[in-house]
Amino acid sequence: MSVIRRYRSAVVVTRPEPGLSETVQAVEKRNWRAVASPMLNIQGMGVLPVEKARALLVTSGQALPALSEWPRTQAILAVGEKTALRARAMGFEDVAEAGGDADSLEHYCRGNGLMGTDIVLVTGRGYGVALAQSLGAVRREVYDVQLVDAITPGTVQVLQADCAEAVLFYSGRTVEAFCRAMPDALYARLKGVRALCFSQAIAERVPAEDWKTVEYGDPLALLGKRVVSGG
Repeated sequence: MSVIRRYRSAVVVTRPEPGLSETVQAVEKRNWRAVASPMLNIQGMGVLPVEKARALLVTSGQALPALSEWPRTQAILAVGEKTALRARAMGFEDVAEAGGDADSLEHYCRGNGLMGTDIVLVTGRGYGVALAQSLGAVRREVYDVQLVDAITPGTVQVLQADCAEAVLFYSGRTVEAFCRAMPDALYARLKGVRALCFSQAIAERVPAEDWKTVEYGDPLALLGKRVVSGG
């Protein structure tokens, strides 16, 4: 007697814009059903006044709209490739990039002498405090982050139907928000779902005992390790 195997086909994307639409499209190009469930609400805090800075450290694409009045010759160090691409798309000419997380950003700064009060860290409210202190840099908060308190109806549906393959996490705050927003009646469903995290630090925020697997790296690349669910 043959065994019928059922593939889980849905992937939940928890990141906010900018990045949500792009990731949804990338998931769908890989022949998965993408379900958007942004778990953070981002509120800009206005345009950052221009000041003298040897370099701006940008920890997220969320910070870039605040730089609309800055000269396009201003040196920028972006946390990773995507943020660097967005900065270049805005017209900034002198853009470097670190390896994608705060540790790589600090390592780059130390290796290139980007330390001191003429280095400006452009970040969200409450973010980057330790990094700024370590580098002796000035912090400028340009956006606020609030946790979303409910997962989307589409996410509820795919979890109820046991067709969610994975949830993609790009920050520790999205992990916190998603786990907090999960209805009690659905939480046990996560045992069949993979948590795919952008970094080890994010993966450490996931309660591993509640998930099928907790993996870290490029979430889109990790999706290529397709897991078959028996049924």
